[in-house]
Order: sequence, then structure tokens, then C-alpha cells
Amino acid sequence: MDAALVGLAGTTVGAVTGFAGAWLAQRGQLRIQQEQRTHAERVRWLDDKKGLYRDLLITLYGWHDSLAAIGKGVDDGRPADHRTAAYRWIVETSLIADDQVRTAVSDVHRALLRAEAALVDGAGGGSGAGGGSAVGGVPVLDGVEDRLADLEDALRAELAMPGRVGTRSSAGPRGLRRASRSPAVPGPPGA
Repeated sequence: MDAALVGLAGTTVGAVTGFAGAWLAQRGQLRIQQEQRTHAERVRWLDDKKGLYRDLLITLYGWHDSLAAIGKGVDDGRPADHRTAAYRWIVETSLIADDQVRTAVSDVHRALLRAEAALVDGAGGGSGAGGGSAVGGVPVLDGVEDRLADLEDALRAELAMPGRVGTRSSAGPRGLRRASRSPAVPGPPGA
């Protein structure tokens, strides 16, 4: 009878060990699947944001270029089209972007509206050389260009936040162009 009890105990221990091993393996597999879903969602979300931000920038630069054409006395007749498209992309961006991006988008939007008003008033009144492209001797679109550069920086910062998928630092031509505009920006530590 002792052999039967030892056999029964061995079978029970084997069954419990097998069950525990299967449970742990299944739990690990579920955790891996959850991480894969989370990763895929992050990648998809970043791709969606990149597309939205790209379309926003293209539209805002199109609006800027139309205003620049007006400033040069060549009205392409498209500022209203670009403004309307920009409203759509601004609203969509404001729904998903963080505070820094929303602030930068709002700054660009206000700068473009001010520049458009100044150009239309300047062109209508005939003030200034070049069809009203300057107000008080300062080019109207300089502020817009600065705000667009700030928006690009904010978009890049949001898309490259630590913890995001596929982040990498970019010290390409954009960083050099930005540094040339702001000479007071200190260099990297130890440089």
C-alpha cells in the first residue's frame, strides 16, 4: 500500500506541477500578446499623428506662401482656400495634440491671420513698397516663419518623446537652421 500512496503522491505532484507550468506559460504568453498590442497601437498612433502633422504643416506653409505671393504683388487667389483647409487641420490637431503643440498651432494661426490682415490692408491702401509686404519696415511674414519653426520643433518634440516607439534624436539641418536664428542658444554640455 505504501507504493500505491507514493505513486499517488507522485502523480498528484506531477499534475500540480504540470498545471502550474501551463498556467505560468499561458500567463506569460498573454503578457507578451498584450505588449505586442500596445506596441502596435503606439506605432499606429504615431503614424496617424505624423500624417496629420504633415498635412497641417503643408497647409500652413501653403497659406504662408499664398500670403508671400500677395506681398510680392502676385495674388494666386488661394489664401482663402489655404485658410479654410488650415482650419480643418488645426481643429483635428487640437483634438489629439499635447498643450505645447496646441499653443504653437494657435500662435501660427494668429500670426497668419495678422499677416493676412496686414497684407490685405497694405495692398488695399497701397502703403509700403512691394504691395504692402512690409509694415513699419519689418517684413510681415517674418513672425509667421518664426512661429512655423516653433511649431515644427513642438511637433518633433511630441513625436519623439521618451517612451514613444521609434524615437531617435535628430541633429540634422533643421537643428542647424534653428541655431542660426537663435545665436543665444547655448551649445551642448562640455562643448
